[in-house]
Amino acid sequence: MRSTISYPGKLSILLLILLAKSFSGLAQSKSPIVLYYQKEIVLQNARIVDVVKGIILEGQSLLIANGIIKSIGKPGELAIPANAKVIDLRGKTVLPGLVMLHEHFNYNNGAGVWQFQPISFPKLYLAAGVTTLRTAGAENPMYDLNLKREIDKGAVAGPRMFVTGPMFNDESGGFLGDFIISNNEEGRKATAFWAEKGCTSFKVYSDISPEALKGVIEEAHARGLMVTGHLGKMSCTEAANLGIDNIEHSFLSCSVDLSLPWNSNWNLQPDQEGVNELIDLLVAKNIVMTITPFSDSDFGNPSLFDYLSLDERKRVERLIKNPPPFLPKEVNDKQLRPLEKRFIQKGGRVALGADAADLGILPGFQNHNVLVTMVKAGWAPMEVIKMATIDGAKVLKLQNETGSIEIGKLADLMIVSGRPDQNIEDIRNIEMVFKKGIGYDSKALREQAKGLVGRH
Repeated sequence: MRSTISYPGKLSILLLILLAKSFSGLAQSKSPIVLYYQKEIVLQNARIVDVVKGIILEGQSLLIANGIIKSIGKPGELAIPANAKVIDLRGKTVLPGLVMLHEHFNYNNGAGVWQFQPISFPKLYLAAGVTTLRTAGAENPMYDLNLKREIDKGAVAGPRMFVTGPMFNDESGGFLGDFIISNNEEGRKATAFWAEKGCTSFKVYSDISPEALKGVIEEAHARGLMVTGHLGKMSCTEAANLGIDNIEHSFLSCSVDLSLPWNSNWNLQPDQEGVNELIDLLVAKNIVMTITPFSDSDFGNPSLFDYLSLDERKRVERLIKNPPPFLPKEVNDKQLRPLEKRFIQKGGRVALGADAADLGILPGFQNHNVLVTMVKAGWAPMEVIKMATIDGAKVLKLQNETGSIEIGKLADLMIVSGRPDQNIEDIRNIEMVFKKGIGYDSKALREQAKGLVGRH
């Protein structure tokens, strides 16, 4: 079966028409997805979440000018420009836009290949408050790179994107879209090629060989770029010693180190032999663990079926009755949380990602589920919000631009009804999102994505 992704660097005529129709005139008042586009905007009477200090600033006003946070202060103390648009946010909470590090713009079509989702996914991410993301590999990164260019130009509504290259894998890997590299030289050449196209990080997949990984790392590091991995045959110990920067799915990728059988329930304990030694090594190597919880996912959630194309909905309904063997076991996923806690306690760095690309699990909604899952596992809401904002920004080296609400940073903000710093479930009550000072209507964004996810 042929994938619908087939011509690198060239969007189809139909896709270009859809993009033009869907996103023309974004920063205009007549656009149904744009609420506020003025050069100067004041958010009045808001609760502001300060993720850097770990505190809440009550009853604050925030001035946005030309997409930048210009000042923060009490109402009456903050000077309001004459032509500024004033928005009363009494009863609302303002958080930094989410910065998530394991995201996709493709969706599994059930045949070992993936389809690009350029219309629905950008809207679903942005609607949920994801203003910055790093992709986690694609069959054809040119789709992601070209989408990124459209977003950067303002022609498409979506998050700021940092694009990871293709799935670098050995020929024994299981996906038809894997980019096969078998040795050091092939690893270096492939990394150089995709770096010159605009990719800023590189992902190795489960069957990668040590020689190929070494070539990817050498070339990426020579360019000041990052290497991440969804590991399988290779241990996290070997990858760490080779110089990998980031490990996807946290300790799930360390199945070789931890002797985790895929098709059975685990009995994983944070104090068992080898666990602390592995954690100590990962901390010493300054490796970032990207946590992608599957627990509390939306698999089988009928409230999201309206977002699926008709044939994709039928496929998901079949999978609910007969779950696929690769579906993560929830009990196993939950056993990773104590290891992640131990890793953080020892000084380890983490980021969060949703990995929503199959099974009716959708971007945006799953990003919120990730935060909820982490709080259920014992972290405080403010700790998890910090992971999903400034901590992610630091991994991308963007902490001086975004990830927190501070003067001089981009006005990347999410406005929610309620107090997610106290009740993380309130994160779902998102009403609007500001990206670089443009205010988007979350409900309208989601409405435009309905019926478009999956095969169509």
